[in-house]
Amino acid sequence: MSEEQAASVAPERIPWSILVAVVLAWFGLWYLTPGLLSDGAGRLVTDDAALSTLFETVLALMLAIGLVLAHRGYSRELFARSRTCWFYALPIATAIALPFHYGLELPVALYLFWMTVSVFWQDYLTFGLLQKYLAERLTTSMVLIASAVIFWAGHAIFLPDAFAPTRGLPSLAILALGLVLASLRIWLTTLHVILALHLTFYFVFA
Repeated sequence: MSEEQAASVAPERIPWSILVAVVLAWFGLWYLTPGLLSDGAGRLVTDDAALSTLFETVLALMLAIGLVLAHRGYSRELFARSRTCWFYALPIATAIALPFHYGLELPVALYLFWMTVSVFWQDYLTFGLLQKYLAERLTTSMVLIASAVIFWAGHAIFLPDAFAPTRGLPSLAILALGLVLASLRIWLTTLHVILALHLTFYFVFA
């Protein structure tokens, strides 16, 4: 096969300009992660912590629904039925047990709603859409590294007191977590395990 013939049958890759725009959009959307910032979008509406959290959670939910509907092809693959759906038994069980050990100020029902939306928002944005867009242009190994670094950068930029490079171990831990989650998504192709484990973590340690 000639080079011209090979080029004609090779899958078309998205332009670099589109990929850069997607990454920039990711940072803009990451800023809207519910509860990410003490002076986030909710504080523009109210100073009440519960109402502010509720506002940011509803906003993220509405945007997430819009993104899912706008990316139906990607979403069908990311949420395809598989045996890994059984992992959702973990967050369901820990959610049932949550009221018996819950110690935060926000109402437990609000916390459950907040964390469920927030985890979906974070994982769908990063290891779902972002990773799928990166795969349209980059090799698998580059996708793995790029998605983990962007995930780390989002934490380092918006939460510098906790995850900036100068924080040492916590910063490296977020980068390592990004590598693990990105690897799981590549290996399993769906988001079920990532969502289930992420939710379980928040429900256990609340």
